[in-house]
Amino acid sequence: MANRAQPLSLQRIVFLSVSVVLCLQVGWWIRLQIRESGRLLEVSTRALKAGRAQAWQMDSLTLLTTLHSQPDPSSRTGSVEGRHPTMPSLAERRQAIQTAFPQVELVPRPMAPDDPVLLDGAAYLTLRPGPLKELEDQRWHAVFRASTEGAFMVFAVLFGFVLLYRKLSEEVDLKLRQRNFTSAVTHELKTPIASLRVWTETLFTRELAQEQRQRIHGLMEKDLERLNELVGNLLDVARAESGSLVLHLTPLELAPWLKGVCEGMDHRLGPGALGLRLEVSPDPLWVDADSKALGTVIENLLSNAYKYAAEPRKTTVTLDGDGDDVLLVVSDQGHGLSAKDLPRVFHRFFRVGDEMTRQVAGTGLGLFLVKEIVVRHGGDVRASSRGVGFGSAFTIRLPRRNPPEEG
Repeated sequence: MANRAQPLSLQRIVFLSVSVVLCLQVGWWIRLQIRESGRLLEVSTRALKAGRAQAWQMDSLTLLTTLHSQPDPSSRTGSVEGRHPTMPSLAERRQAIQTAFPQVELVPRPMAPDDPVLLDGAAYLTLRPGPLKELEDQRWHAVFRASTEGAFMVFAVLFGFVLLYRKLSEEVDLKLRQRNFTSAVTHELKTPIASLRVWTETLFTRELAQEQRQRIHGLMEKDLERLNELVGNLLDVARAESGSLVLHLTPLELAPWLKGVCEGMDHRLGPGALGLRLEVSPDPLWVDADSKALGTVIENLLSNAYKYAAEPRKTTVTLDGDGDDVLLVVSDQGHGLSAKDLPRVFHRFFRVGDEMTRQVAGTGLGLFLVKEIVVRHGGDVRASSRGVGFGSAFTIRLPRRNPPEEG
């Protein structure tokens, strides 16, 4: 497990580092957008205030020109009359200012601390709120757009990183399981082969009593059966992966069939070794099934119940109906499964623990094959457990059919 934890830990560190750097980079970019948009707003506001100053100059020039206007000295009357020049009205001045500078208006009181008063003190020049509000809205729209784009970019990149991380984790996990599978298969093949070699040498090199020969013969049969089961599972898995696992479905009454499979496994593993209890519904339950393939499913589950439980074992097989389905449940009081392992128990090559420290024999293909066969029957299989040390239960759900018509 240490070999697996090291690359995964490195992956997490790299992933977190890249995520932090990306978030900092996007945060800096958003901050830059806020700062630059603030500068742009300041420049635009200064331009508006410059227009206000020009409006004041225009109005002041109009007043001064009118105020200093003099009568023509070459008048024919030869007389000079002292009279006040006619000053333009405030309405006329307002109209002239608003025509030349639409962003400026005349108000009786200042709206901002720097609003200038007209030369004659008749009113104040101020900026209309509309252009200022428009500039402020444009600034925050730009900030919002930049923030949205930055957030979307962070989300997209991190989402891609998560997908890559998960894919890489799956690849690392698959390589580990394949390595464990190679070790397990090597062990599973070498053990019975070595045992058969020893028994063969014993039979041909020693004089043995008939009782000893019978005992060795039984042990050799068990080793051959173990090899045959392993090779059969490997072939079935290869067919399942290639899509060439062909099932021949025929009507099957489950109660008598299940009783025969359970009794056969109990005999193979040692009478009473499973602590088997069979609970069967009194109603006849029929399914369309390949009896041999479905038997492999039950045998694999019972084999696991035997391997992963200490003596005295207690294994329960339940058969019952559930509406349009049939439920087959194999439960034991063995090692159990942790919550993190439950979603992966049907994965190819998956086994709990490390192959180098594991004491239970196996290849990690049994439950994968169980899942493949049940799915090809149109059913579903699920594992459940209250936790490590509390046993496990495997529930098989198959579509129910009506009993075939006789004759």
